[in-house]
Amino acid sequence: MRFRAFLSYSHADAAWARWLLRRLETYRVPSRLVGTHGAHGEIGRRLGTVFRDRDELPSAVDLGATIRSALADAETLIVVCSPAAAQSRWVNAEVEAFQASGRGERVLCFVVAGAPGSADPSERCFPPALLQPDADGASREPLAADARREGDGRERAFLKLVAGILGIGYDALARREAQRRQRRLVLVAAASVVGMAIALGLAASAYVARNDAQRRQAQAEDILGFMLGDLRGKLTTVGRLDLMDAVDDKATAYFATLDPRDLSDRALEEQARLLTGVGQVRLDGGHHDAAMAAFREAHARSTALYQRKPGKGQRLFDLAQAEYWIGFVGLQQGRLDDAGTWFGKYRDSALKLAAMDRGNFAWQQEVAYGYLNLAVLDESRGRYVDAERAMRKVLSLRRGWSQQRPADTEVRRYVANTLSWLGSLAAQQGRLAEAEAFFTQQVSDLSRNAAAEPMHARWQDEKASALILLAEVQVQRGRLTDAGISINAALPAAAALVRQDASNNVWQVTPGICRWWQAQLAAAAGQPEAEALAAEAAWIFAKAHKTEPRNERIRSWLTKALHLQAQLALAQGDPAKALTSLAESARLLGPAETNSPDASRRLLQAEHLLIAGEVAESVGNDHGAQVAWQQAEKRLVADAGSELPFERLDPLVRTLRHLGRPAEAQPYQQRLAGAGYVPLRRWPEPTAVAVR
Repeated sequence: MRFRAFLSYSHADAAWARWLLRRLETYRVPSRLVGTHGAHGEIGRRLGTVFRDRDELPSAVDLGATIRSALADAETLIVVCSPAAAQSRWVNAEVEAFQASGRGERVLCFVVAGAPGSADPSERCFPPALLQPDADGASREPLAADARREGDGRERAFLKLVAGILGIGYDALARREAQRRQRRLVLVAAASVVGMAIALGLAASAYVARNDAQRRQAQAEDILGFMLGDLRGKLTTVGRLDLMDAVDDKATAYFATLDPRDLSDRALEEQARLLTGVGQVRLDGGHHDAAMAAFREAHARSTALYQRKPGKGQRLFDLAQAEYWIGFVGLQQGRLDDAGTWFGKYRDSALKLAAMDRGNFAWQQEVAYGYLNLAVLDESRGRYVDAERAMRKVLSLRRGWSQQRPADTEVRRYVANTLSWLGSLAAQQGRLAEAEAFFTQQVSDLSRNAAAEPMHARWQDEKASALILLAEVQVQRGRLTDAGISINAALPAAAALVRQDASNNVWQVTPGICRWWQAQLAAAAGQPEAEALAAEAAWIFAKAHKTEPRNERIRSWLTKALHLQAQLALAQGDPAKALTSLAESARLLGPAETNSPDASRRLLQAEHLLIAGEVAESVGNDHGAQVAWQQAEKRLVADAGSELPFERLDPLVRTLRHLGRPAEAQPYQQRLAGAGYVPLRRWPEPTAVAVR
């Protein structure tokens, strides 16, 4: 057996699991027991290696291969029992898998919360699999070491657990432990006599300092226990991220009142990591401001820790994570300058971290993340050449790692993610065939991951997104049938993820994008269901936008859906309905014109004006149409540099033709045709007379 024990626990009890893991792996068996025989064989000096799963994913539906292998290679299963564990399908599944191997007698329970035998379901602490009837049909509550204060207490419960692992009686182990403690006390007493003369001189000040330190430590540990217990239990409840609202504000406000200099290193580390986790859950729920508050608190604590020991790599790693998340929220909110500042700090921290230990693969990967984040920022600003240069550097790093670890699905995922960005950058520069090749390879890599781990929800999510990107470039190349196949392959997986976790706002958007593309393809084919599909897409985006109003990606997709609805209404001869959709898109785009206009936002503004001009023309308002198209032209050529970005060419050609200037549009049409671009809608006929 590779492992002396497998530690099964709910992530709400992660603090207990970490404590128990450290105690078990550092425990020294009393010397008088070493070499004797217990019920499970000869007793050594150490208990051996304990396996603790740190990567539980609530979105998966089955135990992974790694977990099953570890269970099979573990002599004993230790279950950390609590109400959270009793409700965790993962803990129950691990118990069932271990029992199925015929080793049910080697299951040991360690109660940390709840009430064994309670009639109240919310207080029950044993997973259902531990309470199953035996061969005689009788249900028996398992024997357990009870770490609660009203039970055995933490230390006594720990010794009971060790006795069970060694296969000896608790009394024998407790007696040897008492003898060992007695010997230690004798040594301590001797040392105390030697140091007493020195200690007396400092006794008064030490007494005051000790009491003050104990008071602060007790205060910090109390709030830490609250965070790791109640809060973490609610955060890990699948599909109920809203439960965190009852506690996160109180905890964050409390942390803000503490001076990091007054806390122990361990308390600061726990708080910083917990706050980072809180921020990520808030972000998934669409609460940007609350997420930012948590990330900034994590950054303050990580900074204090790093300043205490700047040579300790793990502290720099934790600080870098906080820097990244603050920058990421800024990017999501469209605050590109703020995002750039924090991404720059993160990149610098990643380079320092990688230099500390060239053999630490996780730290080396941070360098790739650092370059990638800044490349994404360049892409958001329309600096496609700079972004592509940095992204190719990232691809080179990640492909090298993938060759070293060909079976590592996570490394393959990183390669696929980089291919996705390179595909988008190629498309934005008019290299459509190259973009399709990148996206095709991305889909292939994620399909391999999905085949290797079919129950892993992440691969389904990312594969669906990759298929959407592939469909987009297929549409641009005029391959509408292939695009329809790609979208139809993406939609079932995206819809299944929404059903699985309705509170994950990121997942809510993907089915809407699929419907938007289906509406576009239906409209191109003259199919009547285009309007219904566009309306469904707009409804999905509006719902997500209501949850996360400052998310630029969701705002953009809602705007696109409204533009599509306006175009469809106009095609049906209903300009009033088209104006209603445009009024709503104007409301969404209005603040951006003064707050933080970027390349993608200016493009949406131009598209809005282009359609508004078409609506005006349809009702005979030629002057209004010309004014709208002239404003659209200004936005499309603004900040273009020496060469107009490829994504602006289609709307600019339409705008110039509407303005009666087809000759000026011709070079842009030729550039599009040279890239293999096929317009989804036919080019408008030039206006007979241009009003200047």
